[in-house]
Amino acid sequence: MLGKPFLFLLLGVLWMNKALAQETISFDITVAGIKIGEMEAEKKVYPTIENYEIKSKVKFWFFTWVEVVFEAYTQYDKGILLEAKSHTTSNKGDFSSQILLVNQQYLVNANSYKFENTNSVKAPIYLSTSKLYFEEPIDNSLFLAENFGLLSHVRKKGVYYEVEVNGNKNRFYYENGKFVKAVMQSPIKNYVVSRK
Repeated sequence: MLGKPFLFLLLGVLWMNKALAQETISFDITVAGIKIGEMEAEKKVYPTIENYEIKSKVKFWFFTWVEVVFEAYTQYDKGILLEAKSHTTSNKGDFSSQILLVNQQYLVNANSYKFENTNSVKAPIYLSTSKLYFEEPIDNSLFLAENFGLLSHVRKKGVYYEVEVNGNKNRFYYENGKFVKAVMQSPIKNYVVSRK
């Protein structure tokens, strides 16, 4: 039989691991107005920690059928990025990236389609791709692309925000502070991520 101290400890651990808030958003992914897949973004908030998870699956024709499954996990502590991991499985190959805060710098090991990066980042990061689906950025914010490990500035361009990543210009649209859609450039095929 379990003693009272153990039960109180167990209940305390379970309570501490419970998210204070959780939000899940679903998206359609389209090319030229044709739906090619779906994405889900989840945010969990703990006392000082924020966790973000992105999952998507697409299938489209590009001289042959291309299937891509993408997953990303990002963690912040008191607003500062601690870790970002992503993994892509496709019939063009499997790719993964990891960015980890160690001794006030980010160690980067990014491997994406026709791209590799191991350059460390020394600036503190407060904004990355996953967060853009949950909050409107501030003009000129420093931004990190989680699957490339590259820094960029968010630029306000009229009705959207633009982020240039590895030569691709991605546009993020918001209404009343909420994400509506993103128009994404890609070396394979440009696509649109729209909130359902």
